[in-house]
Order: sequence, then structure tokens, then C-alpha cells
Amino acid sequence: MGSTGLVSFREIEEMLNDCAPGAVIVSKPHKNWVHWNGRTYRDLPLGKHGARQNPEIQIGHVKRMARFFEILDCAKEYLHLQ
Repeated sequence: MGSTGLVSFREIEEMLNDCAPGAVIVSKPHKNWVHWNGRTYRDLPLGKHGARQNPEIQIGHVKRMARFFEILDCAKEYLHLQ
């Protein structure tokens, strides 16, 4: 069963600061790229169309990114994920 729910972009940034210090998020035309520890995750959504001040991102995308960077346990604890 897939994960449901949303996480704000600011929460993702805060989680990365704690779980992946030095991670850099680069906004591209269609996705956000996250660079950390010599790796690049290229599939973090920008959020819904319109004003993207602090968009909400589906939890499944955040968990997938955390697995990619091997920080899933920290991310789960930080964001209270299942």
C-alpha cells in the first residue's frame, strides 16, 4: 500500500538539514534536483501549479528520495512517517 499525505517544502528542507547536512536543492524547469554526498536525486516535484511559496509534496516522493540517499530512518523519525 502506498503512502498518503503531504509534507511542506520547508519541512523537507529542515529534514535534509538534519539528516543530510550540506544537501542542496536546485529548482529545475520540471523538477527539483537534490545534490548530496556525491549523488543527485532528480525527481523531487515542484508542487502544484500556481504560486509555489511553500508547496506541499506527496510523502511517497519524500520517502523515495530518503531511500535514494539512505537516510530513510532519519527522515521517518524527523517527519513522523510510517
